[in-house]
Amino acid sequence: MILAADSGATSTNWALISTKGLEKQFDTTGINPYYMQGAEIRRRLTEEALPQLSEDERKSIDRIYFYGSGCSTPAKRDLLRENLLLISPNASVFPDHDVLASARACCGRGKGIACILGTGSNACVYDGKNVVRNAISLGYLLGDEGSSVYIGKLFLTRYLKNRVSPSLKQAVDGHFRLSFEDILNGMYQSEKPNRFIAQFTYYILDHAPEFPELEEIIRIAFRDFITEYIRPFPEAGDYPVCFVGSVAHFAQKFLEEELRAAGYTMGKVVRYPIEGLIDYHWQQLLENK
Repeated sequence: MILAADSGATSTNWALISTKGLEKQFDTTGINPYYMQGAEIRRRLTEEALPQLSEDERKSIDRIYFYGSGCSTPAKRDLLRENLLLISPNASVFPDHDVLASARACCGRGKGIACILGTGSNACVYDGKNVVRNAISLGYLLGDEGSSVYIGKLFLTRYLKNRVSPSLKQAVDGHFRLSFEDILNGMYQSEKPNRFIAQFTYYILDHAPEFPELEEIIRIAFRDFITEYIRPFPEAGDYPVCFVGSVAHFAQKFLEEELRAAGYTMGKVVRYPIEGLIDYHWQQLLENK
């Protein structure tokens, strides 16, 4: 059996897969070797992941695929590999970057431009087996175009400068009940300002049908994403542009329209990478049966 995991900042989605399909699915808190030492990784695995698996299930796992944003260097992958053996000591362990997870989840074994559009954003060229080229991602301060943080920043700039309609301002004030100072404190003094900013995006996505100015913000964000992440890849003219992430999922209509207007073809959209990874690794097991 294969144990696959997709780990983000707050949670890790796990799936136990056999030739029959999905056997078990569960969540734990996020695991990131970039920020965590081995002791903390072991603690989370021991206290959160291991209790979800029976002894027989652990013995039957022969491969573990772990995808996460902190797995980009050999040293961090080795740290994860060493600790993931706690789950099944005889398993082969394959830690890798979340960009590869997005590519396998939304492109499967086909060629494509694989994109992440969630709290952050990223993109890569995928040849059906490997990521052959990555976009340059600068994080939420200097980049992440198209992401929930980026959309939130575009909105808050207009909102705080009183460049939104009175009806929209009234609706936002009634929903969030935050003062000017509350918002500035959330952006500049909170522990995780990117999450504070991103919360506004889900309101924006929900209420875009009521307020054309919100739709305009979403479309601007997607145009910027296309300019920064898609256009630099010559392959984008021939490959489908595929996505994982909640922003792509909830704003798929706007995203597809902006891609088409730019001359690109939209491919598969998957909200959670683990959904596509289950199918990818199940097919892998069937091929090796």
